[in-house]
Amino acid sequence: MSFELYLHRWKIESVFRFLKQVLGWEEFLIQDWVSIRNLISLAFFVGGYFYEIEGDLTKDPHIVWLAELGGGKGKITRGYILEGIAKVLQAKQTQDFYKKHNIDNQQVEEVIQKFSLQHKFS
Repeated sequence: MSFELYLHRWKIESVFRFLKQVLGWEEFLIQDWVSIRNLISLAFFVGGYFYEIEGDLTKDPHIVWLAELGGGKGKITRGYILEGIAKVLQAKQTQDFYKKHNIDNQQVEEVIQKFSLQHKFS
């Protein structure tokens, strides 16, 4: 396998890793071949599209802060962007959970303080 083919395969693998780890695609229990084929096609299309326009993406201020949120420290790479997207998605899930269970900021702060103090002494 040539090095160039390996790089293309690596890009595909990183897209699948993101889909499985962040979007929870491993949890889907789809057994219909057409649905599976469509999801995989969509993943390849979206992944390929973003990799193709990567140079333009680095000029977008949203991408810059996503990379920073993902731990980029000034570097804008696919990995940091994907990690930033993952954190935004997790934050959204957390916000939705708080709203569903009527949890306010004061309750969150109380929990943080409670477990922060217990963690320091344990």
